[in-house]
Parts: sequence; structure tokens; C-alpha cells
Amino acid sequence: MIRPMAAETRARWATTAIVDALADTPVVVVNGARQVGKSTLVRGLPYRGSVEIVGFDDAAVRSAARADPRGFLNRGVDTLVIDEAQLEPAIFRAIKADVDRDRRPGRFVLTGSSRLLAAPDMADSLVGRVEIIELAPFSQGELEGSREDFVDRVFADPASVVHSTELTRVDLVERICRGGFPEAVVRPAARRRRWFNAYTTTTVEKVVREIAELERLAEIPQLLRLCAARTSTELNVAAISNELGIPARTGSAYLARLATAFLVNLVPAWSTNLSAKIVRRPKLSIVDSGLAAHLMGASPDALRRDPNALGQLLETFVGNELRRQIGWSELQPTMWHFRDRGGAEVDLLLEAPNGEIVGIEVKATSSPTPSDLKGLQFVAERLGARFRFGALLCLAPEAHRVGDRLAIMPVDRLWQPVSP
Repeated sequence: MIRPMAAETRARWATTAIVDALADTPVVVVNGARQVGKSTLVRGLPYRGSVEIVGFDDAAVRSAARADPRGFLNRGVDTLVIDEAQLEPAIFRAIKADVDRDRRPGRFVLTGSSRLLAAPDMADSLVGRVEIIELAPFSQGELEGSREDFVDRVFADPASVVHSTELTRVDLVERICRGGFPEAVVRPAARRRRWFNAYTTTTVEKVVREIAELERLAEIPQLLRLCAARTSTELNVAAISNELGIPARTGSAYLARLATAFLVNLVPAWSTNLSAKIVRRPKLSIVDSGLAAHLMGASPDALRRDPNALGQLLETFVGNELRRQIGWSELQPTMWHFRDRGGAEVDLLLEAPNGEIVGIEVKATSSPTPSDLKGLQFVAERLGARFRFGALLCLAPEAHRVGDRLAIMPVDRLWQPVSP
């Protein structure tokens, strides 16, 4: 079970990547959804030299930056931290000019609750001068106090991750519904529901409006609920737009806003010559399983009675855990999904820089059958030596190998330390 602990006292595994970037890069961006702990993290970093932290949530500070961007940056400190930098895009060109004069590493740290590369002038102004690190909600390992290395280990030594577990179905469902937002994980269920309600309202009103002035902002909460109902399924913009009663072009633009605000993720379809009938639509996923469960109205008790909803949320949970680990892994694989029109499907594929593939299939069952491995077997046979390993993650507590390159194992192998 998750031990009670104040959010600000928990270690964040992205810290190492941020500190490394500060040592050799002039501008470091910490991007992520609202309320994932960006401000807390950057305030506690071990900076080299003097530091000042300013926040563009303060209208007076933002106004000063807008009136004289270059003068605003002249603070006489080694590192200037600007919280919620996307609120004043004019600052980016001033930072570029400042960095062009002085390219010492660690000069600026910017945080943002929208993808700063999507902000006006950001991409052009800071290309080649910036490293962007995404901070997600807490991973399960961060909640447990142990650094996960499943993503790296499954490529380097697949046999080492195949272990049984003591995790119960009840505990796993609770974890799914709790999610990883720092303010949510420390609250009991009833208070967590209120927090998620407030979070959804304020995020839509504040962040989405910051990104673009939308004509029909009132429809965005409903769009987010429709996305939650379809989490871990292939994105069908036309169907979602039709349900909202808006043109598909408008629906596509609104979905892009949700992605820019870190509310949804898109997992691209993996394209190779395995099949001429590959489905190329991305998968849609809510950024946090707890938020998704809340938007779906899915309590732990309800999920135990609804295997379809549990399956969707379990895949969302697994995908989010893998995405978070990729953020600090040494290997830095990319994540895809695979399906062809003949029915072959693998929920998630991890592709290493050398082209090796690990397949991850997710099933909300305690009694997996050989047919659950068909998609992994299809990909393994066609990729040959490129296929490193395939794991079926499920609710069964036992783990066992299936041949040389496949295994069935419990979901918590993603975050449980490997026994020596």
C-alpha cells in the first residue's frame, strides 16, 4: 500500500535529469500538467550559485516582464527560475538574446503547464539552447520510495523482471483510481473526488484559455469526459466531434489543446512492413488514471463489477507508468501501439534506439489464456531478432515464462524492485 507522506517530501526521479541538464544547457524547461509538483521541484533543486524564483501567475510580475522583457531578465543571479513561463511568451525572445550573449549552463529554468514548444516564439527562439524535461504525476515507484528501472531492465535482462507478486486485485484497483497527482494521492476517496472536480474546472478555465481563445470553451469539460470514456482506444476524431455536435475540424483543434495542456496523450501507431493492413490512428490516453477514473465516474467498487472499464483504465495506468519511467531511463525508448486490420494487436510497443522492440500487452484478468499472447507472438515471429521480449501484464499474482521471449507477469513488476 502507499505510505502516507506529504507530497513535497517525496523524491522525484526527474530531478537527476534536470540537474544534469543544468550542468551543460543554458535553458532548462520543466513541462507538465498543472498540479504535478513542478513549482515544488524547482524550488528544491541544488542550484550552483545564486538563484531567484519569479512566477508569472502574479499579474504584476507578468506585466513587468511584458513592459521590458530584457530588463526583467537582468536580475544579477546565476539562475533565474520563471514559473508558468507560457503566460508571457514575449520573454522567450528576450531569453534567446540574453543566452546568445552569455551561454553559461543553467542560466534559466522555465516551468510551464502547457507544452512550451507550442507557445508563440518558443520553438524558434530557443532551439539549440534548451533541454525540455517532462514532469508527470507521481509514478508508483515515487509513491513507494523506490526508483523503477523496468524500462531499462526489460531490454538489458528480460529474465530478471519475471517474478510473482503479493499485490492484490483490490490494491491495484485502488492505485488506478488514486492516480498520481500529488494533491490527490494524500486524500481519502471522497475528498479526492472533490479535488478532481476542482482540478478539471480550473484547468479547463485557466490553462486551455491561456493556450487559445476558444469560441466554445464550455464544451471542453464534456470533451474531456468523452476522451476519458475512450481512454486507451484508437482516436476517432469524427465520432467524438459528432457526439459533441461540432465539426470534426473543430474537434481536432480542441483535442490538440487538451494535448498541449498535458490532459491527454496520444500514442502513435507503429508503422513497419509487418503488415500491409496496419491501422495508423493513434491511441488516446488520459494523462492520469485517477483523473480518467473520476471523469468516467468509476469508483473502485464499480470497476470490480465492470471488466471493460477496468481493462481500459488498467491499460491507461500501465501506459502512464511506462511513459513516466521513460522520462528517466538510460535507454529512452519510444512508445507506440500496433494493430492491423487482420486482428493482430499489441497494446504498447517500446522501441530502443538500436531498433529492438519490447511488446507489452495488458489484460484485466486473473486467468490469462494462450490467446492473450497472440498479438505478441505475431510481432515476435515477424520481427525475428529485433523482438527483444514480450510481457503480458495481468492481474494474476504468478509469473512464468512462455518460451524464450515471452512471459506472463503481474502488473506491479513495473515498479517493484528486482530481488537480488
